Amino acid sequence: MGTQQVFFSSKHKECEAKFEKGKTDYTSILLNSITTTEDFNLTKEKLNKISSEAYLIKGVQDKLSLISNNRAVETFLEDGVLSREEESRLVEFQQNFGLSQDVLNKHGAMTKVSMAAILREITEGKIPESRIEVKGTLPFLFQKSETLLMVFTNVEFYEQNTRTEFVGGSQGLSIKVAKGVYYRTSAFKGKPVKHAEMKFISSGILALTTKHIYFNGGTKSFKIPFTKMVSLEPYEDGVGVQKDGVSSKPQIFKNIDGWFIFNAISNLNQL
Repeated sequence: MGTQQVFFSSKHKECEAKFEKGKTDYTSILLNSITTTEDFNLTKEKLNKISSEAYLIKGVQDKLSLISNNRAVETFLEDGVLSREEESRLVEFQQNFGLSQDVLNKHGAMTKVSMAAILREITEGKIPESRIEVKGTLPFLFQKSETLLMVFTNVEFYEQNTRTEFVGGSQGLSIKVAKGVYYRTSAFKGKPVKHAEMKFISSGILALTTKHIYFNGGTKSFKIPFTKMVSLEPYEDGVGVQKDGVSSKPQIFKNIDGWFIFNAISNLNQL
């Protein structure tokens, strides 16, 4: 009986090792195929053989295809540029393996592809075509002369306020002034110090077109023309905008791709 237990345990480990190796080989072969010019029909033959030997069911194959797609996108975007050939290769892969855009974009890979393709067209001196499909209705009235480039949801909108406080004087002591008692201004050594602080306004939808940034956060809705921007500051997960005007406050949008927004607007202003 003990011998049988050892036998089955050993057999199980052998199958598990074959399964794990099959997954590794599957993604490696598919990634190589996407990033080269290998015929996808040949690739399918290799993958079918691996799937059969390692017992990779359809659901596992789809997950591995998604992983391979995401790695291919990362490889193509390492230099910050997506060539037309690379974009075509991704489309060809998608068509050959019957994977939907929603599945491939589970981790935002296809959104990155769209952004890179838009930037490529802009840097080539072209007004890019819209590459997104909007499900439902957006709360914006776009101009006929502009093209919708990208939409971001759950965007946090902040305004930078300046708070003034006096420091170095009475050091926070409360002084009660009695009737008939006066304090000369020279008795107060404090000086005003300005502090910049971010004030959260609302969360909402941000749309980028070829001419404006649009934002709708329920009670707060506005658009910012590129021509009214005097500065644009990219962040890892957002962008800061300073509009023209003495009373204009710096505006910060969080939970968006700051790299894309900055490059798109900067290059569109050169067209």
